[in-house]
Amino acid sequence: MLDRIAVAISIIFSPFLIPVPTVLLLAWTYANSLQQAMLWILVVTLFASVLPSILILALVRSGRLSDLHLAVRKQRLAPLYFSLVSTLVGIFVLQSFDAPRQIVLPCIAYAINGVVFTAITHRWKISFHCGSAAGSLTILILLVDAKIAWLSLLLPLIAWARVRRKRHTILQTAAAALIAVAGTVLVLQISL
Repeated sequence: MLDRIAVAISIIFSPFLIPVPTVLLLAWTYANSLQQAMLWILVVTLFASVLPSILILALVRSGRLSDLHLAVRKQRLAPLYFSLVSTLVGIFVLQSFDAPRQIVLPCIAYAINGVVFTAITHRWKISFHCGSAAGSLTILILLVDAKIAWLSLLLPLIAWARVRRKRHTILQTAAAALIAVAGTVLVLQISL
């Protein structure tokens, strides 16, 4: 039963799904119209979630990846590089549509954290699940409402799921959360 719960938590808090609720809340907060909000949601979801997920699915089906969860550290690099490029293209598209800084900067933070995590992945299997969740929570706390901070209680649950599934150690999950929070705060503080 605990293993099933850990799998469900890992799926729900996938690094490719986390940007979706984050941009939904940001768009709800900063959009002047429903059309504007839908455009931002579409761009972020497409470039941060859908395109990387399609690539991973295609690589699994072709046999180049062993599973959808990128469990093997060395197999993570190609999808991670693609995700970074896709996110950068998404940032460019957002800027071309004059999206506000409160939409673009979180994407920049997401990309910078992605670069740091990808560099770390060359040597160590850091938890993208914990990092993306911690970074997204930081964005929502700083840009939407500090009352969202209680959602930080989800971070130990996500870390537990990753450790329970033997995908990461406690240190890999904690380091990911700390690095993502620091990187996100730095980007937002420098740029806002």
